[in-house]
Amino acid sequence: MPEPRPPELEALAARRPRVELALAPDAACVAAFHEQGFAAVPRIAPDEELAWLAELYDWLFAERRGAFRGGYFDLARRYDAPGEDLLPQLLVPELRVPELRETAFWRNGRAFAATLLGVDPDALRGWGHMIRKPARVGAALPWHQDEAYWDPAFRYRALGCWLTLDPATPESGCLRFVPGSHRGGVRVHRHVGDDPSVHGLVTDDVDETRAVAVPVPAGGAIFHHCRMLHSSGPNTSASVRRAYANEWQLEPVPEAHPEPRPWVAAGKQAWDAREVYSR
Repeated sequence: MPEPRPPELEALAARRPRVELALAPDAACVAAFHEQGFAAVPRIAPDEELAWLAELYDWLFAERRGAFRGGYFDLARRYDAPGEDLLPQLLVPELRVPELRETAFWRNGRAFAATLLGVDPDALRGWGHMIRKPARVGAALPWHQDEAYWDPAFRYRALGCWLTLDPATPESGCLRFVPGSHRGGVRVHRHVGDDPSVHGLVTDDVDETRAVAVPVPAGGAIFHHCRMLHSSGPNTSASVRRAYANEWQLEPVPEAHPEPRPWVAAGKQAWDAREVYSR
């Protein structure tokens, strides 16, 4: 059974607004996703829900823990290393706060994903993660593809739904994409600093001259294919940049001829060797 939640979190979860806002992608959004590999929308959830998500987000990051042991770490430095958080990430918050699965953001994200992927919404499974870029010191996220983190023994149909709770600008570290790069395969990746104990991946196989920055307002979202090359710059602004992303995917199917991804195996070994798991 899940461990009991502290009273503060229990009370916060109970305050989830019951406000409806049903949205669906228009033809331009669908065309952009298929042609470019990503599509931005200016709004994905109602104001009352966004305010609650921001409060919950801040509480979870102040607590510095995820839904399971080791589920909170910094993407920009070695696991469990001391120091200031530069790019902290919190995994699968919905396991600890299942109320997140009852939000308009969750429902709209699934509806958009189903239309963009051309599948039945009931066939999609979702899981989330939150990444925080602190004001002035928030680190860049290098060029990568989401699928590069995943087990190569399977084939995936998936996309990410990235919600920003603050204005995402070039100064605060908005997302950048290489249009059309989702049509290729998974590029060769390595861990940041060539150190598998740094969770973040980077690929050097990028033509940055083709990259475009995609600012979005608070409450806006970007949908991107799991093979889309993307990154984000550092947060040099005076405000935090809070992002909450959900991955939507069909059940992965076995890959008949998996391509080697040695960085995945090296990363798993470093993850399993973390100090937090040996206590």
